[in-house]
Amino acid sequence: MTMLRTQEKFPLNDYLSQTLHIDLQKEVEETVALACQDKNSAAWKELQHTLFDMNVRIMNEGFGLGTPRAVKEWELRNIIEKVEQRHLSKEKIPAELKTYAEFMPWLKERIASHRVNQHALFDLFDADDLTDEELRYFLSNYRVNMQRFHLHVAAFSLIVPFAMREELYHNLYDEFGQGNFAEAHPNLFEPLMDHFGGARDEDINHESCHLLNTKISLCWFADGFYPGIGGMGALELAIPLQQRRVLAHLRRRGLSKELVKFFVVHCELDEDHGEGWFAAGAPYVKTVEQLQTIFSAAMRMLDARAGVYDGVLKGILARRQK
Repeated sequence: MTMLRTQEKFPLNDYLSQTLHIDLQKEVEETVALACQDKNSAAWKELQHTLFDMNVRIMNEGFGLGTPRAVKEWELRNIIEKVEQRHLSKEKIPAELKTYAEFMPWLKERIASHRVNQHALFDLFDADDLTDEELRYFLSNYRVNMQRFHLHVAAFSLIVPFAMREELYHNLYDEFGQGNFAEAHPNLFEPLMDHFGGARDEDINHESCHLLNTKISLCWFADGFYPGIGGMGALELAIPLQQRRVLAHLRRRGLSKELVKFFVVHCELDEDHGEGWFAAGAPYVKTVEQLQTIFSAAMRMLDARAGVYDGVLKGILARRQK
């Protein structure tokens, strides 16, 4: 597991091997707070990789209930999330929005206008200004979250009202190829990834880790199901706006229908999925506080997604300068 050091301070990894006490918890909080204050710092980067390692271990091995790591990782995860929440945007929804029906058109406008959908990275796709290696690097970071997306839907379904699960299971059905496992979305992606040389562990940016960590926080461990509605609904609504530009570039490269099928499917399905998430949640949204939670989670998720593109663009430009 990656260790976090801020000015040679206490590494978070050590926390997992020590007994919890108040002074130690305070030191961890201070270290995480320093990282959250500068998201370009080495501390923030190592924090995201550390949490990413913990999250992937949960997916691969479970929570480890009854083992020492279960308590230690839960305590550390809780501290990280608590501190990160303090540093999130505090933007409030307009006071005149009192009902879900009034709120949703405004939210959809905010999702469509978010910077993630006008990111400078896509200018490179529009201009066909990407080498094979640069495209491979993009796909490798994209893959970090793509191959695990269905797990967030499945985990989130455990804490939503019974009737809402119907929509999530429709989503899972689509994710798994509508009954044809060969066309499950991770399986559709791999031929394209392999065509450009395959994914490499050293490709993974901390921004890609942060997006997965954000999904885990909103869908697996949030206080209630409203953060998941906002975060995942916003993600699904926005994705086609980005993927159409990727798909157009891939087609201009002359790639086969089979190689681009992953992006074709998502351009067709994800907007409907986003609408479905928000519609399924509608009967359970009763208060302005719940609307605020949905909005805040939507922006948090899209900010994290935009961060993935920030990291990839920065990596491409840095390589071009060498």
